[in-house]
This record gives sequence, structure tokens and C-alpha cells, in this order.
Amino acid sequence: MVIYSSITLKALRAPLLVVVLAYGVAAQSGVDKCHVYVVDLAKSARALRAAEQAESEAAVAKAVAAAQTVFPEFQPKIGEEELTTKHYSFPGSKLVITASVYYTDESMASHGDGATTSRNDSMLIGIIVANRGKASAIEPQAGNAITEVTYDQYTNTIRAKQHIKVRGRMYLVGIECNCMADKKPR
Repeated sequence: MVIYSSITLKALRAPLLVVVLAYGVAAQSGVDKCHVYVVDLAKSARALRAAEQAESEAAVAKAVAAAQTVFPEFQPKIGEEELTTKHYSFPGSKLVITASVYYTDESMASHGDGATTSRNDSMLIGIIVANRGKASAIEPQAGNAITEVTYDQYTNTIRAKQHIKVRGRMYLVGIECNCMADKKPR
């Protein structure tokens, strides 16, 4: 069992707050939509303190914007054995972020509540930060973060993230995909 100090829990809460504030609503388009983000953990902790003490929404927005970089949304190509890979420059460095989304029907069999047949469709997303761009972030390699889920009509949001240290500073780097971007809000 892992026990975190209250300082660590607050540090982890801040990046999640920043990401939630950045992407609260997705557009309706009929496709999956993904985005990559980088959160400076020290700046996000300051943003959280500023949000707790702020007297205006503008002050909160300014503090949040300083703590994060959210790259443009992209739409991965959905289909059997389809891989979409994007590359982004890591803010303030020469490092490259590689983010990948991959759809397959051969990896993870599962079935829904009460279903008698299983489905094999799955979605993998991965992210890695390296000195140069990689062909794919989901290939077996040290330092990447990968998530796989059953991909069906109930798949909602999927996220892969990792903490990395760059020039002595801690960052949260992640990819998040909204698989219900085409669904109407309830």
C-alpha cells in the first residue's frame, strides 16, 4: 500500500485541476478527439493557491494558463489496425513529445453487463518524451506511458500520463481522448 503525504496529494490535485479547467467541454463532431498536455507541477501548485485566493476569474485563468501547455486537438483515424501519431515540441526544451492512438480488434476481449458475446475491439493510447520523435508511443520502449481500453459505444474518456523531470523541474505529460465527442450532452 502506498501512502502519500498531504503535500504530495495537493501537488497531484493541482495538475488535474488545471487539465479539467482546460478541457471541460468537447465539440460535437462524430469522431474521437484527443489532445496532449504538459503541466509544470510547481507552477500548477502556485495556480491552485492563486485559485483558492483569487478574487476574479481572470486571475485564476492567468495562473492556470501559466502552468500548462495544451496542444491543438486532433482526430485519430478510427479503424482496424489504424495508428495515428503526433509529435510536439516540449515547452522550453529540445525534447519531443510523441503521442499515439491505435485501434485494434485483436488485443483485449471483454463483454458488457449481461452480454453473452464478447467484443475484441480496443483502443491504445501512449505518450513518450525523448530527444527525438518516435515512430509510435505504444511500441515497447522504456519511458512511455500506455493505456488500453475496450473500445465500444460505452467508451468515454481515456488518458495516459506520466511524470517526468526536465532540467530539474517536474512535469505531468499526458494524452487524453474523448470517445463520446459525437454524443449529445445529457
